[in-house]
Amino acid sequence: MTPVRFGFAGIALVLASSGCSEQPRKAKPTEQEIHAGDSGDASGIPGRHPYRCDDDRPLLVDFKNEGLTLELRRDGNAAPVVLTAPAAGLQYVGDTMSAMFSGNELKIEEGDKPPVLCRKDTSL
Repeated sequence: MTPVRFGFAGIALVLASSGCSEQPRKAKPTEQEIHAGDSGDASGIPGRHPYRCDDDRPLLVDFKNEGLTLELRRDGNAAPVVLTAPAAGLQYVGDTMSAMFSGNELKIEEGDKPPVLCRKDTSL
């Protein structure tokens, strides 16, 4: 085989084998990633979902940044408390508060106060 033909054969082999390599599968999206793009309340604001806490108070949860940021507020006009997580499925933390999801439940801890458990409110 001449050097030119050998070069073409080598290039063809590399191109053919690169087409067969399996692409890594992306993990199934978390509930938080899904909620970042939809809306669960009448406002229609993307990522906003109503929760009801065990202290019988409402909580609006805005999922932002593909679910890695939460904005928590007691009503639509209140200033949000912003919590962030370094990766999907990990605890969200802020200056004075932290939160962790387990299914449709959100456990909020703030300083010395007892934890508050909030559940997704399906009644709009």
